[in-house]
Parts: sequence; C-alpha cells; structure tokens
Amino acid sequence: MKVDHLINGKSVASRSYFQSINPATQEVLAEVASGGAAEVNAAVAAAKAAFPAWAGKPAAERAALLRRLGDLIARHVVALARTETEDTGQPIAQTGKQLVPRSADNFYYFAEMCVRVDGHTYPTPTHLNYTLFHPVGVCALISPWNVPFMTATWKVAPALAFGNTAVLKMSELSPLTAARLGELALEAGVPAGVLNVVHGYGQDAGEPLCQHPDVRAISFTGSTVTGNRIVRGAGLKKFSMELGGKSPFVVFEDAALPRALDAALFMIFSNNGERCTAGSRILIQRSIYSDFVARFTDRTRRIRVGDPLDEGTLVGPMVSANHLAKVRSYIEIGPKEGATLLCGGIERPAYAAELPPAVRAGNYVWPTVFADVDNRMRIAQEEIFGPVACLIPFDDEADAIAQANDIQYGLSSYVWSENLGRAHRVAAAIEAGMCFVNSQNVRDLRQPFGGTKASGTGREGGTWSYEVFLEPKNVCVSLGSHHIPHWGA
Repeated sequence: MKVDHLINGKSVASRSYFQSINPATQEVLAEVASGGAAEVNAAVAAAKAAFPAWAGKPAAERAALLRRLGDLIARHVVALARTETEDTGQPIAQTGKQLVPRSADNFYYFAEMCVRVDGHTYPTPTHLNYTLFHPVGVCALISPWNVPFMTATWKVAPALAFGNTAVLKMSELSPLTAARLGELALEAGVPAGVLNVVHGYGQDAGEPLCQHPDVRAISFTGSTVTGNRIVRGAGLKKFSMELGGKSPFVVFEDAALPRALDAALFMIFSNNGERCTAGSRILIQRSIYSDFVARFTDRTRRIRVGDPLDEGTLVGPMVSANHLAKVRSYIEIGPKEGATLLCGGIERPAYAAELPPAVRAGNYVWPTVFADVDNRMRIAQEEIFGPVACLIPFDDEADAIAQANDIQYGLSSYVWSENLGRAHRVAAAIEAGMCFVNSQNVRDLRQPFGGTKASGTGREGGTWSYEVFLEPKNVCVSLGSHHIPHWGA
C-alpha cells in the first residue's frame, strides 16, 4: 500500500517514502510519503485559503458535517481497528471495543458543543461589556504513535467544530489511520483544505509546521523533550501541550483491594503500557504492601502476551524495535539500582513457546514487575512508556503525598481509599492535572485533559478546548451616560 499526503483535498506524492512496519510480524504495511517544508507550506496555504469560508459557515452546518464524519467512523470501526492494531501493536480487543468507537464520540460531542458557544456579559451603569469567541485560524495538530486515531480525533473534532482549519501531522511510527481520517472527512463533505494530512519525520515536517508563521495554534501530544523544543522554536502562538507522565497510583490500607488491583493492572498494562496516563508508580501503604505485591505479581504472570489481532491478547508488541530497546534498557537498570525483579524482563511465561514464529519475531516485552523500588530510582523517575510496574511502599498520608509529588511530571494520578475525607485531601494535594479516586482513568469528554510541571500546559476537552481553538474578544459598548474627558481646543 502507498500512502500520500492529503493537501487541499487531493493526494500528493513525495520525493521519498518511509516504511510503516507491523511491530508484531516485522512486515511492511505501507510506503508512506515523507514530507518536508514544501509539503507543509502547501498544506498550510490550503488551510489558510479554506479558513474564511469554513469559519463563516453556520455552526449548525459544521455540526452536521461532523456528525456525518462520526457516523462514517462508526461504520468503519472494524477496518479502522484492524489497521490501528497492525500499525501500532495495540491489541484488537482495545482498538476495536474502546479506542476507535470513542473516536466517533469525539465528533458527536463537539458537533453539539459548537452550536452552544456563548460568552459573558458584564453590565455597568455606563457600559455594557460582552465577550465573543472567534476561531483562531490555521491549527497544527500533532498526534502521537501510541493511540494515533483516537488522539487525532481529540484534536481534529474541536478544531474543526469551532471553525478552524488544520494540518494534521502524525508520528512516522503509526500514520495509517490518520491518513484514513482525512479521506473520511472528505467523504463526509468537509470541504477541501479544511483538514490536511502531512506525513513525515519530526525534524523534516513537524518543525516546519510548528514554526510556520501562518499557523496560529499548536495542539501537540508527545514527549516532554519534543514539546519543549516546539515551544522554543514556534514563537508566539497558542499552545496545548500534553506531554510525558509518570503517574502515581496510591493505594491506602483501607482501599477496596480487589477493585484497586484490577485498576492498577489495567492502568499500567493496557495499551501495552504505552500510555501517558499509565499508573506506573504504584505506591502502596506499608501495612498491605506484601499482600498487594504478591497478588499483583501473580495476576501479572497470567497476562497473555501475543498476537495483537487475537481477541484474547491483553499485551501486544512495542511499537518499534527502537522503543523495545528503550523499554528493555530500563528493565536492565532496575536490578542494578537495587529494585527486586519479580516477573517479566527476560523471563518467558510457559505459553510463550506456543506462539507462532511470526509473532515471536515481534517487538515483545513481557509485563514486568519491580518491587522494593525507591522513588528516586531512574525506573521510578523516568517515563519508560511500556508494561513495567514500579511498586513503592509508603508509611502514611504525608509520605504518600510527598512521594507522589517527588517527580518532574504531573499529568494524571490515582487515589484508592474508602476514607473519603482522606481521598479528597490527597486528591487536592497531588500535583497533577487529573486525579481519579477509586477509579481507573475514565475520561469524560467534558473534563479538562492536560498536565502540570513537565507534563505540559493548556487543557482540552469540553469548554476547556476554547483555550487553544478559540480567541475571546471583549466588546465594550457605551450607554451614552458617562463623561469623556475633553482634550484640546
């Protein structure tokens, strides 16, 4: 398969192409156009030209097109999920039942949001102030490789709903479903140039896109290192930067342990552990530490790793050979730092010998558990972005908060306690953009999504998406009854 750019509604070839590789089998899935400044300039020009008509279209008409796009996604869930699984290694049970269906919901939700944009009034005895919201203009949308389709729709849906035009740039590691999103948008009736898709490497395509003078806003999801580079080089623009995470998952002694175990396992091992909101630092009160560690490790050993197209697979391969090497390097670091490796690493479960040869050749790492982790170890401080859990003991509430906050990141957090007073106190004290109490990460589309510290800046979701995709304007109207100073003759 050959995948080209989508610019101004047309397929555009490149001088060079890169390969998209199936991480489970190492098979070449597609030859993908590798763009640069020329393609970026053309895409931004198309978006800029399409902006006045799209922004001027009544919100109800934009909403109708977005609903149609949501319907097309819902109709193609099976095919999109398979493509996503083959391109990323994410298990089909997760792409087909969770990630792709949620993508349709993004368009349905923002179709409703865009017809309800309103401002505020501030009357005084002499003036009436009111606010208006205008679309920003051309938006650069940069989506990551781990859940590419859903994350792309998180960005495309509000950007287009509020009247902006966009250039979408996906990671070179998983570009295939984003290419399909551009095609489905055209099929839904979204005018040419409103959504453009450019493929390529970050330095070649991503940087020229972010630095383009006609790009007014950037919504980026990815690493903290890349996010910092974008902010330094892009100049004065609106930013939404959802960056790295190393989220604490705090379990107190009075937690409902079976549910806490289910959530802890889900939050570190789902999506192959390749998720920014993963609860990768599991902080457990010392009085229940040994019991929790034993149960958690036993459950981890029974997690089935294998062919991501098999409905029974819970953990698939890492997205690339380079990322596999990174995850394995941290597994090697752990014992050297003094952590106890309880399972995973180079250990193979008994069923591994039954896996077909094509799957055994993939980028697999087995779900790994480290106990007796000190929060200052590298495996606890640095984002591994793989199925590696760090189990850390704590003494009391103050110790839990101190260790939870002793990190550069601040994206998500999780608190488990039946004492709701303590749960509220700890949720308020943890330095993170989100906290889930007695729950896994269940994202309501109305909530603000984003982080603090090195996990980024800005929020998206619900009306919080106004921050990046709309410009507020104050209008001040005199009621004719106030004194204006008289200057001059």
